[in-house]
Amino acid sequence: MSEKSYVNSTLASSAESFHPAPTTVAELLARANRHGHALEAASEELETMGLDFVVAHATDAAGAPWIVRAPRRPDVVAAARVEARVLALVGQRLPVAVPDWRIHAPDVIAYPRIGGVPAVTVTAAGPQWNIVDPAAPSPAFIESMARALAALQAIAPESAAAQGVPTSTIAATRAKLAAAMAATREALQPSPRMWARWHRWLENDALWPTHTALVHGDLHPGHMLLADDARVIGVLDWTEARVDDPAIDLALFLGCFGRDALERLVERFVAAGGTSWPGLVEHTGERWAAFAVLAAEWALRAGHAGALEHGRAQLVALDAAAD
Repeated sequence: MSEKSYVNSTLASSAESFHPAPTTVAELLARANRHGHALEAASEELETMGLDFVVAHATDAAGAPWIVRAPRRPDVVAAARVEARVLALVGQRLPVAVPDWRIHAPDVIAYPRIGGVPAVTVTAAGPQWNIVDPAAPSPAFIESMARALAALQAIAPESAAAQGVPTSTIAATRAKLAAAMAATREALQPSPRMWARWHRWLENDALWPTHTALVHGDLHPGHMLLADDARVIGVLDWTEARVDDPAIDLALFLGCFGRDALERLVERFVAAGGTSWPGLVEHTGERWAAFAVLAAEWALRAGHAGALEHGRAQLVALDAAAD
């Protein structure tokens, strides 16, 4: 079966098995408990701010905290099937904890909550940083992140592919980025300078890696769980994980913590066994400069006006910073 046929059949199967997201915690926990667990609500508030899932907090019979989620759309069901394979692959190979899905069904996912505090939490007033200072991330934070990324990228791409993890080549990634730039150009309205910058990067062989690696794909601070000393001890949400450009996770780090922190991270990443190349830091900067393209592509596909507007704003800010 071709990749396109596999994707289409997976989406069709997901649509057939999709159940609309519950509107109450009780309904969500009832779904989980049909799978043999006795979970009770830790809060009566159903979290609905996430783009892909509604979420409830629960406890099991021993009082341990759990996370219970239900997908919002059929495509999320399909993505969760891939995520389950990723979690099975990385679960015992990283120096950080990842979710251990004890329940995985089309209408519900549940797992014991991982310890730690998210580096960022979303509040009514906007994002709130916890423990780590984004303007001056600590050595403990950078060291732990470097070790986690080195361990993740040490997993052989062939092993990931054998487990059904989506896999690309560098050439295919460059082609897909070029297509995404064309598809989002009207919506984003990049300046001529930014448009030219993107294409110089795509065409500059000296900057691009010649190898691929397993990446998380969406490693923003909200998915990083920190200990009290700012060490990363857990990583959430592996939906976007794939074998691809090894700088993908580094680009998000750069966008959140800046160039100096990136250079420190790369130094520690290499010391931990990570594979580098001469253009890594500059390539990472160019990938971050094009991040709005990926955000806009997703927003157009999902019909999410807020995400598209965020991508536009990010692009304006990056363009202004180049002055």
